[in-house]
Amino acid sequence: MKKILVPTDFSRQSESALDVAISIARKSGAELHLFHVIETPEYPEITDIMAYQSLGNANILDSIEEKLKTLSECPACSDLQVSYSVDFSSPYEKIVRKAENDGYELIVIGSHGKKGVDRFLVGSTTEKVIQHASCLVLTIKEPLSYFAPSDIVFGSNFYGEIARGFKALQDFAALYDSTIHLLKVNTRNHFETTRYSRQLIETFAAEQELNNYTVTIYNDDSEEEGIRHFAEDVGADMICVPTHGKTGISHLVSGSIAENVSGQAFRPVLTYRIQPVRISYGVIGPFR
Repeated sequence: MKKILVPTDFSRQSESALDVAISIARKSGAELHLFHVIETPEYPEITDIMAYQSLGNANILDSIEEKLKTLSECPACSDLQVSYSVDFSSPYEKIVRKAENDGYELIVIGSHGKKGVDRFLVGSTTEKVIQHASCLVLTIKEPLSYFAPSDIVFGSNFYGEIARGFKALQDFAALYDSTIHLLKVNTRNHFETTRYSRQLIETFAAEQELNNYTVTIYNDDSEEEGIRHFAEDVGADMICVPTHGKTGISHLVSGSIAENVSGQAFRPVLTYRIQPVRISYGVIGPFR
């Protein structure tokens, strides 16, 4: 891992995300980039946008850049390569675009969760970043005294498309020599036998050449609750859920699962986006 993007609105949640990003950068040797987006109205004329930017505090841009400079020069960053920038427009669009255009491998972002009321990193912005970002997204809700995820829960249906992007999680887990807990949640509406689910998971683990892992089939009222409850049961440090974003079609990788887990779980949640698969005759299932 070489480049980490850290969006910030200077909130407590953003500070927590930065702390985690600093820890990861020190572990991996990655460079950090602090990024603040000033949301602007959708004026039809560029002159109107420029006029909007000049309203209120005339020194607002200078003030933001000074805050970013202060963060980048904090004692914890003294041995790291840290840069920063400011942009205007839709926060999630700018974050996703910058990550893709500049080759960032990880976005570490704060979230206020489902009850957030602050303007920038309310749940919806973080959710949209999760839905649209092509790289890993690590969501942080609570301050962490120490970030070293030795136990990671990976919730999935383990159908073939999940493998696309899983290597990024493996590389992240390898930084910390983490145990990956492979989890399939059974619900009333989406039930598979234990024998069938275990065969799927073991085949997946063999194909990914996993060594340090466990296999669990867990029953709960919903996939989201099952993932969170199992993470609590094993004392996991982090949860990972793949997502199709807005094009989700499989029941455990539909966009809502990943975003809901990220918004409701108090543990750090890592997500990666997978490509949708073509459906023949309205059926989707395991394929390789």
